[in-house]
Amino acid sequence: MTEGDSLEAHYAWVMADHTIRLTVPSVTLTGQDVTFEVYIDGAKRGELHISEGGIDWWPRSAKSGPKTKSWEQLARFMES
Repeated sequence: MTEGDSLEAHYAWVMADHTIRLTVPSVTLTGQDVTFEVYIDGAKRGELHISEGGIDWWPRSAKSGPKTKSWEQLARFMES
């Protein structure tokens, strides 16, 4: 950052462009996931599925299935 540059201009250059797309079911149903499609700099990075049982992260190149955490596991991780 040089003198005269705005802080916003600095962070626009340093920070990646993140786009989150949210798909919400139109009717609340048991067993339905809420899905976030995660894009970084225009490229899809993966999907985050949120359900009653927990969360699943599906990387873009998932060949062995999602990374899954129960709500209890997520709480322990976030609180550590």
